[in-house]
Amino acid sequence: MVDEVPSPQNTYTVRFGAYEVRMSHWITEPAIIKVATNQMIFDMPSTWSCDEAKWIDDNTVELKTRLYPGREYCDLVLDLKAGTGKAVRGSYPFANSMNKPPREFEGSLQEIYRWL
Repeated sequence: MVDEVPSPQNTYTVRFGAYEVRMSHWITEPAIIKVATNQMIFDMPSTWSCDEAKWIDDNTVELKTRLYPGREYCDLVLDLKAGTGKAVRGSYPFANSMNKPPREFEGSLQEIYRWL
């Protein structure tokens, strides 16, 4: 398991905290840290688990996350320098019998946290 994924110029890093919820069920919570100050810039509410963190550039990160127990996902693109982002939240096909389309939200990092 990778504990951190640094941005290309090491300005930020995505740091993971993993814990077991049930036997062999793990949640990998992401927190985005500004390296120079060790300040947390963004995290997610409890039980959101990050499957992938990918840097688009030094200030923009894409997170692929899912809500435990795994019926919902949220894809985030966060511009850390601007303090804004976009989130797309939906249900996985196996759990989406109502065929509800994903919901989208754009706003500040704090607004995204509250929207989740």
